[in-house]
Amino acid sequence: MAEDQEILKDYPLTRDFIDFNRLNLQHQLWRKLFGYNIHPKIPRNGGKLKIADVGVGTGAWLLDILPDLDPSAELVGIDTDISQVGPKEWLPSNLSLREWDVSGEVPQDLVGQFDIVNLRLFGFIIRDDPYPILRNLIKMLKPGGYVQWSEADIDSWHIRTTSPDVPTDHMAALWQKSVPKGSRLTPTWVSSLPQAFEKEGLLDVEADWQSGDPLTTLAIHWCNLPVYEMVSNQMRPTHPELAAEIDELIPKAIIQSRKGAMFAFNRVNVVGRKA
Repeated sequence: MAEDQEILKDYPLTRDFIDFNRLNLQHQLWRKLFGYNIHPKIPRNGGKLKIADVGVGTGAWLLDILPDLDPSAELVGIDTDISQVGPKEWLPSNLSLREWDVSGEVPQDLVGQFDIVNLRLFGFIIRDDPYPILRNLIKMLKPGGYVQWSEADIDSWHIRTTSPDVPTDHMAALWQKSVPKGSRLTPTWVSSLPQAFEKEGLLDVEADWQSGDPLTTLAIHWCNLPVYEMVSNQMRPTHPELAAEIDELIPKAIIQSRKGAMFAFNRVNVVGRKA
């Protein structure tokens, strides 16, 4: 287990034009999977809203919700690298960006400021314990504000096929080699995230679990296949033989995907209201 943890010490994904495109497509597919950007139980008509997207990435979520909000809404994108969103000169006037690592202390000017705080796909960032980050998100909320947190449950991983006759051996091997158990790529806390919301005092907690229709989940599968190349590239300096095995397996897994196989997971959107 310790050896597996040492294979990937850092965030495994890139911040290049390939991953920008993957993140933008992934956002569209997640919206299709859940049927919304903001959970229907979260009110959006209570006057001027202030909304934060933590881990803003390319800004896709904020830019997508913007047309559905009152012009008075104030949107803040927060990340350790805000360059992915694009030049500030091209952003809407009511969307601002802030560099901040959510695992650190909440800056005083962000405490108690937001009606909605959104966070998505931190499973590769949080190793074992989501509570410190959840507490920071809650600190950012006004009384009555909502946290919305979306994740893929890696523990639910399986290979979905059109029939039992579809071969999946190369896909299974790719997963085994590139997603080592005990690493940051295998978070075990996602299924208990709703309970974490409740333990931290959030009210009206609701978990929307989705497995997805076959075509949407297949599109997500194709969208995320570049991740395995990114993982291989990060492993290569310290584990060149393992990286070479992954490189050899990727095209074979693609062939099996075209025959009717895909990686599948349960995904969840958890919401809760601050008292």
